[in-house]
Amino acid sequence: MTANAKGGTKAPASSHDKKVRRNRLLLLLSPLIVLFSPVLLPVYYVMRRRKGKPLFGSRKRATRSPVAPVGQMGRIAGSLDRVPPAPIDMAEEERIDAMPDTFALCRVIGNDLVPRHKAGQSLENVRFILENEPELSNCRKLWVLNRIFDPENEARLINLLEQHGQDYERIPYDADALQSTGFDFSTIEDPMVFVDGRLDQLDEKCRLPLIAQAYRLRNNYVMNNNGARNVALGLCLKHAKWALPFDGNCYFTESAWQAVRSDIMSRRDKRYFTVPMARMLDNQDLLADDVTPNATEEPQLAFRCDAPLRFDEAHPYGRRPKVELFLHLGIPGPWEKWPVARFDIPPRKVSPEGHRVGQAGWVARLFSGQAQLEQDTGNTIRDRGVARNQAIRATLDMLEARPVRAQASSGQPVFYSAAELDALSASPADPDYDAIQATADAALTRGPFSVVDKPDPGPSGDKHDYFHPAPYWWPNSKKADGLPYVRRDGHRVPGTGLYEPDSDRFDRTRLQRMFDDTTALALAARITGDEAYRDHAKALIRTWFLEPATRMNPNLFYAQVRRGHNNDRGSDNGLIETKDFYFFLDAVRLLQHDEISSGVQSWCAEFLNWLKTSDQGIKECRNENNHGTCFDLQEAALAAFLGDADCLQQVNLRAQARLLGTIEENGAQPHELTRTMTQHYCVFNVQSWINLFNLMEGAGLRPWDSAAADRLVQAMRLVLRDSANGWPNAQAEPFDLARLAPIDQELCRRTGQGVLQIETPPACFHPHDGIAPFWRQARWGSAK
Repeated sequence: MTANAKGGTKAPASSHDKKVRRNRLLLLLSPLIVLFSPVLLPVYYVMRRRKGKPLFGSRKRATRSPVAPVGQMGRIAGSLDRVPPAPIDMAEEERIDAMPDTFALCRVIGNDLVPRHKAGQSLENVRFILENEPELSNCRKLWVLNRIFDPENEARLINLLEQHGQDYERIPYDADALQSTGFDFSTIEDPMVFVDGRLDQLDEKCRLPLIAQAYRLRNNYVMNNNGARNVALGLCLKHAKWALPFDGNCYFTESAWQAVRSDIMSRRDKRYFTVPMARMLDNQDLLADDVTPNATEEPQLAFRCDAPLRFDEAHPYGRRPKVELFLHLGIPGPWEKWPVARFDIPPRKVSPEGHRVGQAGWVARLFSGQAQLEQDTGNTIRDRGVARNQAIRATLDMLEARPVRAQASSGQPVFYSAAELDALSASPADPDYDAIQATADAALTRGPFSVVDKPDPGPSGDKHDYFHPAPYWWPNSKKADGLPYVRRDGHRVPGTGLYEPDSDRFDRTRLQRMFDDTTALALAARITGDEAYRDHAKALIRTWFLEPATRMNPNLFYAQVRRGHNNDRGSDNGLIETKDFYFFLDAVRLLQHDEISSGVQSWCAEFLNWLKTSDQGIKECRNENNHGTCFDLQEAALAAFLGDADCLQQVNLRAQARLLGTIEENGAQPHELTRTMTQHYCVFNVQSWINLFNLMEGAGLRPWDSAAADRLVQAMRLVLRDSANGWPNAQAEPFDLARLAPIDQELCRRTGQGVLQIETPPACFHPHDGIAPFWRQARWGSAK
């Protein structure tokens, strides 16, 4: 077996490496530092204070609120009275003035977002406009259908517009474009807010906008708020001098239109006009003679054909997208005092164009279908904001969940590839065929396994409770009773290693045998058709999960017990012992047995609830090293098996935030570099991330299309290059370079270029390595 580097330079040193070198230098200089300390200490103190750092040590993770305001929108954009007007080109003005004063009104029709809107309200409002709005003098009416994701609703809208002879453009919705748009944490100061519990401490009006910001790019694709406004503006300017790219629920009475037209004609030197809106609770009120409601709502904006400014498409729906242009133009209004949160994209500075803004008439805003959100009460604006953010997330999650639910209902494997296995079944000469069959034959001689097989029930006294002592915690030699146990990192307690002598005293080896043997048997049954393999796999599953006399209780209360700690309950780190659900549950799928599947689903539902609600699960979820990664991996596996799309999507969001918050930009893994076996843990963590992303991809999500995936690719490159060049950090035990083969092949698949050449990597690795058995048969396959 060989490992050869394929070109490239060594990755930049991690922050951990830099700290090691700095500390060594300080040690060498310590005699001089002591000698000159009366001078150096005051200087050091002043420098630390100027940088906002404590005198000694380093600051813990920032605890300031992630939604704390950094200022008001108006203060950030600046004041128009401090910006001089731009010079006016009089020749160009004369040319524009000579143009006929034609108008084009283009309304943007989007999707109904429940609970902000009533389902079907857009269609209802369009029908009301077409049946009741008067002809608008010297104005062409146009429409933009903005990424309507319900084909039936879009067809109804098109039919209605065509029945009334309306001109429209369609911005199509592409489901694949949404699926391939990742979460966005670029404006969020610390992505770990989605992991470490701080998010749960925020009230709803603060929590929802922060979550919505992570959805910003998806929001910008589906809602396409400012993007559609710019399309509507461009469409208007194809037909007229004056463009009115308005929201789809805008309605003009005859008097309202004449007021707008008259005001624009009287100030034709202006390039922009605000048109205040009147919010309607009943559309029928607009049919009364001489109705003039109080137009005090956030206005629409009209443009002269030479107006250079456009809506900024970076600003998402729900975070004042239209208002940002108001601030850029220096338009006064309540939005000037609205706060800008730390995660917000700040508004642009005031432009000299603001001196060319006027106001014209009014326009009605048709009913949204939610009366409680339209009435002017003390909490209406806040409630509208909450409902809007709920609607944004619910809509985006609903769209993303469509392929997830389709995959779950298919019953097909998520981690392994049905196509690869079927191809393997026709290729008995393939080495993996022999490896699967040989492993399955050995599995026929073992088991079934049960948690009740252990000689001692452990701290709970119930043999149905899984029990395993913490592997690195030993009796305290300084205490007569040895309590509480103390940690010796890298030194395992006898019997806690997989398959070693005395491991049958605990449940860890039995659990792993059940995972691995069931998987080998299910794969063998698939490729050979031999029912003996299938029958034994079903016996293993029934014994561990279903039979009342032998089943495991669906919890890990006593996993990795540290005697003398926490009333002899297990630790949060013990939850990593069930990480291999991600491939085992595919074995259950492959058996295609309704009774088995239903029984395991019931067990998994209880276990998933325990994972999410127990103190151990909550703590493990917040871990920043490989334990947090593996928590996400098994929660995602359980959610996918249960068809719980909501849970799977929550894991996807949290996992992407976790990866960006725990792996540095160059791919370094600082939390894994604190261990005595850094190469093992860095490789294990990267492999676990790959397992998680591939499992979620197999379940119908697209985590590889994200900034987090780009960071993971950097981590893959760094761990491979450091391994090829001689691992530079502590590694207390020998490391098997063959473990790098799955990572290298994944890197090839993602980027087209690997780093290492590993000769004939095995079909199976030790379970401690975090590589699924028969990994080449996974749905992504090997690089080709």
